[in-house]
Amino acid sequence: MGDGLQLGASVAFAIFIGAALGWWLDGKFGTSYLKFVFFGFGVAAAGRNVWIEIRKQLRKDDLGRKNEFSKNP
Repeated sequence: MGDGLQLGASVAFAIFIGAALGWWLDGKFGTSYLKFVFFGFGVAAAGRNVWIEIRKQLRKDDLGRKNEFSKNP
């Protein structure tokens, strides 16, 4: 359960930081499109976090299976 909460917070935080940075840069430079660009960067970062967590879980599952088979010859 803790991994799921951490992953959810990581996704939300990445998207929020990207959107907030874009909004701030729009105000700083007088543009109106950077919030969308940096929102996209935040979504990409969130997707990367999910991908890393999936790979970590798959690796853990593979190790568990290898140990299970090594115990029962």
